[in-house]
Amino acid sequence: MDKIAAIYKKIVRGICFVFEVIAAISLVGMFVVVLYNITMRYFFHNSPGWAEEIARQFMVLFAFIGVALGVRDKIHIALTIVAERPLKKILLPIEIFVKFLIFILGIMMSSFMGPYFTMLKNNRLPGSGIPVGYTYVFPTMVGVLVSLIAIYQIYDHFKYGTDEEQKNLAEKKEAA
Repeated sequence: MDKIAAIYKKIVRGICFVFEVIAAISLVGMFVVVLYNITMRYFFHNSPGWAEEIARQFMVLFAFIGVALGVRDKIHIALTIVAERPLKKILLPIEIFVKFLIFILGIMMSSFMGPYFTMLKNNRLPGSGIPVGYTYVFPTMVGVLVSLIAIYQIYDHFKYGTDEEQKNLAEKKEAA
């Protein structure tokens, strides 16, 4: 089982790496498009109609990928003060439940965003002509990725304990 889990984690981390590259490209793309728009607007008094739409598409892409990577790195918002002190004895079940909710959120994100692609694929953005449905492709894929990440995090909780215990184990491995 450990070998299968290690292969699964490696595949999910590979997918995350691809999404990191896409996020970096979208950030650079957003910067270039906004810079071009500013240059055209203030120096040439001729702002392209497509620039704001494309920059928004890059921003949406970047933001949703950031959600998945935040779940992977466990840097999402959490109210740990409520659970850490008074509920220390049941912290592991609480963390497993939270990861299960994240898994459900990923499934819901995929299932609710996916149909918009087919519904809106014939509608086009006015400035760029890109089909509106394409806006919903990456959020759907990110929902699947969030669910995949949550699955291996739940497995890690059953095998290694709470997030704090996992962090301590990782530090001990680095020190050795």
